[in-house]
Amino acid sequence: MAKTMPSEEPKYTVKEVADKLGMSTYTVRYYDNAGLIPGVGRTDGNIRMFSEQNISWLKLIHCLRTTGLPIDKVRHYVQMCLQGESTIPERAELIFQQERNLREQLKTLNRQMEILKYKKQHYQQLLANPQTGVDCCNPHTRQEKNEPNILPKK
Repeated sequence: MAKTMPSEEPKYTVKEVADKLGMSTYTVRYYDNAGLIPGVGRTDGNIRMFSEQNISWLKLIHCLRTTGLPIDKVRHYVQMCLQGESTIPERAELIFQQERNLREQLKTLNRQMEILKYKKQHYQQLLANPQTGVDCCNPHTRQEKNEPNILPKK
């Protein structure tokens, strides 16, 4: 079965694309101004018009950006895609490295979530029964040392 390619016919405005993808119009314009979206069309009145193919690029670009990939590396990735299949090994390595980075970020976020859960439970107990004790989560008045370690693990 043949794969269908996204249409290259420009038919969506910045606002329509932003609404369709759940991002701000500012973000769509920013990615375009940064030269990250290949082939964005313009009307005679200089209004940006996006095709389905542009939307596919935008989804990929936004995904890479939200994982923390810097703009210059996203731009490089897009350029490699445009160069063709000879760049697959380098593109793959970039994606593999970004996945490793994201896994590390997830570990850090999970540790931070444990700290917040601890503090939330502590504050819920204090709010439910204020006379039960000292606020050990307040560094100013902290007397106990039973809260989770808030320093990053090495």
